[in-house]
Amino acid sequence: DQMKLEIASELGMSNYNTMDKGNLPSRQNGYVGGYMTKRLVEMAQRSMGGGTTIS
Repeated sequence: DQMKLEIASELGMSNYNTMDKGNLPSRQNGYVGGYMTKRLVEMAQRSMGGGTTIS
């Protein structure tokens, strides 16, 4: 959850924690989830020594 809040804040949704997610368009919710997945993949690649990131 902490990572989700950090990413939402980076994307300009500083009050994401208090937002009613049911009223957000799927595009916004999906963008946060997609960006979070991208970040997790990058972290895993770095920890495995690959160092390659997805663009």
